[in-house]
Amino acid sequence: MTGVRLPLLFAAMAGGAFGAGLRYLVGALFVQRHWYGIPAATFAVNALGCFLAGGLIVWLDTRLSGQPLLRNLLMVGFLGGLTTFSAFGVEVWQLLRADRVGVAAMTVAAHVIIGVAAVALGWQLGRWLWFRG
Repeated sequence: MTGVRLPLLFAAMAGGAFGAGLRYLVGALFVQRHWYGIPAATFAVNALGCFLAGGLIVWLDTRLSGQPLLRNLLMVGFLGGLTTFSAFGVEVWQLLRADRVGVAAMTVAAHVIIGVAAVALGWQLGRWLWFRG
């Protein structure tokens, strides 16, 4: 892995552990409270992750510019462990801010359509591999 800076990698890994832990706790809370019907826990962490990403971008860019360790710990690690949907939200927001509305719309459509299709294909492959016979 040429070019990988280990402190940045370890920061992302540490943040990811905390983000994944919070993701687990949110899911457990929703199960404990019997909040069913829609994938509410996933929706909650996706919305929370996007909200935090928006605030963190401003904070990191204005107050802590040039701090790649914190960016990797918080944005890549913590938010990536909580939900990668926040990265998707940030990327679409950047396209919208750059007045690239068409590209943003295509990005949203592609992620949703290809993502669901990939789950369906993976499910079919899994059934074929492990349940044939």
